[in-house]
Amino acid sequence: MKSFLFVLLLVAVLLTAGCSNENKSIAVTPAVTVTQTPILPVSIVLTLTEKPIQDTTDDRNFFDAVEICYNSTPVIKDTKTNLEFTICMQHTPIPTGTCAKQFRNEILEYTTKDDDTTAGYTRETYNMRVARVRFSECLIRKY
Repeated sequence: MKSFLFVLLLVAVLLTAGCSNENKSIAVTPAVTVTQTPILPVSIVLTLTEKPIQDTTDDRNFFDAVEICYNSTPVIKDTKTNLEFTICMQHTPIPTGTCAKQFRNEILEYTTKDDDTTAGYTRETYNMRVARVRFSECLIRKY
């Protein structure tokens, strides 16, 4: 029995010795030396290219085509005028400016909704006017 207690005490001492909270320091020597090179600031010089001129020309062609659509059907009042305006807008040149693209998408979305009532046509006309105002405000902010 004494030997059993002795073995039990020995196991307990060994277990507690392995679980102690002592800080053990390990010496680590770096194998590779890293040197940092300074990063020099880069100055960026912007130059004009042909892209803005092309964008302006594309958007000008789009603006002119939209004016023709609006002048031919200023008010959507029935299926015929809805169809005329939608077809006219679908045949406008694809604009490159962000304001013009958003405007074209909104207009085509409004005119392709299926609401063949007087209230529906009035809503389309109103929404197109709101989109046109939003488009103008976008252009003012942009330029």
